[in-house]
Amino acid sequence: MSADRFVPVEPFHPGEYIQEELEARAWTQEDLAEVMGISRRHVINLITGKSGVTPETAVALEQAIGLSAQTWMNLQVSYELALAAKSDRTIERRAKIYQRWPVRELVRRGWIPNTRDTDELERVICEFLEITSIDETPELCVAAKKGTKYGTDSPAQIAWYKRACQLARFAPASKFSDASLEELLANLRSLAAYAEDARRVPKMLADAGVRLVLVEHLSGTKVDGATLWVNDGPTIALSLRYDRIDNFWHTLAHEIYHVAHRDATHVDDALMETDDSDVSEVERSANDFAASYLVPREKLESFITRMRGLYYRERVVQFAQARGIHPGIVVGQLQRRKELKYSQLRAFLEPIRKHVLGQAITDGWCNLPNKVTGELEP
Repeated sequence: MSADRFVPVEPFHPGEYIQEELEARAWTQEDLAEVMGISRRHVINLITGKSGVTPETAVALEQAIGLSAQTWMNLQVSYELALAAKSDRTIERRAKIYQRWPVRELVRRGWIPNTRDTDELERVICEFLEITSIDETPELCVAAKKGTKYGTDSPAQIAWYKRACQLARFAPASKFSDASLEELLANLRSLAAYAEDARRVPKMLADAGVRLVLVEHLSGTKVDGATLWVNDGPTIALSLRYDRIDNFWHTLAHEIYHVAHRDATHVDDALMETDDSDVSEVERSANDFAASYLVPREKLESFITRMRGLYYRERVVQFAQARGIHPGIVVGQLQRRKELKYSQLRAFLEPIRKHVLGQAITDGWCNLPNKVTGELEP
């Protein structure tokens, strides 16, 4: 086979062939520089790969060494294609990671460091999710209240659950028991009359053995809350994505129902193609419990029957005060039952976030817990 038709199995930079030709001729780099009429630095750059073979250089090499200019250009092109192919494999791997997990969101929230190195990116994601391969799904048992389809969890939702689990390990709580939960249900509702009393909720939960963590939702997750079992104890995670007193109390009571019934779905099972009717039934039961826990069903039905179409501010306040709850909770239930438009009596829907952020371990809203201790960074 002629030199002109030689195609290397493994592509090397043409500089390696130039060095071989010099050794075969017992030439120095200065000898080749003088023969080609170029600087010694140019020869060094060609040999080390810092400079590529241009058409002009290929012609000069043909005249100096004997291999055709086409051969030198083929070597250069083969080398560059090999580099491009390697880069494409890196791009393919990186694309797979981005398709599998919400990388930009994880970086934005500070859950993983920002890196352009693909191996490092895969490593930090696996470390965050506590998995050994990017294709694995974390070990999680969770029951979530969310605005997306039940029976399946998106990668962003799984990442949110995982962050909640990590923070829960640092949340102090007493030993959980059925008796402590019963006491919690008897006393918790006493904090529902005033928005500012929500700051006392995390401690009351902790005293009953229920950890509470606050994790700002990731884009597109639509998760309101979740119940997770960490170290054999219950954790309630809230996203507070709706900054309203009615949503806070409804979601909290919803998750307490899951705690009481030990509800949890393994994430691996949730990701499978399954009929989600059973999950939906559990969620409906949790919603019914939350509504009744805050406002006894028969009392609300009686109020609706008597006041339908005449929900004046004074009457809503009187009804709420008689139940010992905030009027915004009543308004929220009336809105969900379509007895009120969402534009009506909105002044009662007090913001709640300012009262609870930082009272429990908080991640988001510019609060970044320490990765190791869970404490807030200064």
